[in-house]
Amino acid sequence: MRPSQLLDPADRQRIEAAVIEAERATTGEIVVAVVHASDEYGSAGWRLGVALAVTAFLGLAHFRPELPLLAYLAAQGVALLGGHALARLDPIRRLLLSDDLAELRVRQRAVRAFAENGLSRTRGRTGILVLASLLERRVVVLADEGIHRALDPGESWQELVDLAVAGLRAGRPAEGLLAAVGRCGEILARHLPTDPPRNLDELPNPPLVLED
Repeated sequence: MRPSQLLDPADRQRIEAAVIEAERATTGEIVVAVVHASDEYGSAGWRLGVALAVTAFLGLAHFRPELPLLAYLAAQGVALLGGHALARLDPIRRLLLSDDLAELRVRQRAVRAFAENGLSRTRGRTGILVLASLLERRVVVLADEGIHRALDPGESWQELVDLAVAGLRAGRPAEGLLAAVGRCGEILARHLPTDPPRNLDELPNPPLVLED
């Protein structure tokens, strides 16, 4: 399912309103982004295909050893292509991903989105990105240096990640993102309270739907 299908117009409006509300009490600039997948993971399909091809070969060798070589090759070819096709289905592709690879690719996508969408160009360096990657069911929170300087030693954004991921895994991504934005606003208001005469809205409030 694409991000544009998963976040309908009503969800986007709710998230936008939550961002606006959260930013009322802080100079922090919150940006929410959603991407279907952080990588194509093309090798996953071929790995599944090879595994199925080997299984097909061993199965024929055990149950139908009398078949000609051409039949073995045809079965392996079908299994290879079938595995590649099956891996295009999100539930299958998700099962084929290692945790380390998924974590790396989502973080890399978040870093790229942070740069591409100007989060490092706010006046006070107070941009913060909450990126949800749907295929991997992972969320990354990246904050600019102005926010990092204001946090307490050892403080992290894991609570925001947990809230958003819980929504993704429950099939309610908008609810998870809304909870994460609300909590983000509370943390930022404590560390970077608003200065009303100078509190400019420098980054977009509607959630960004990114290309894969």
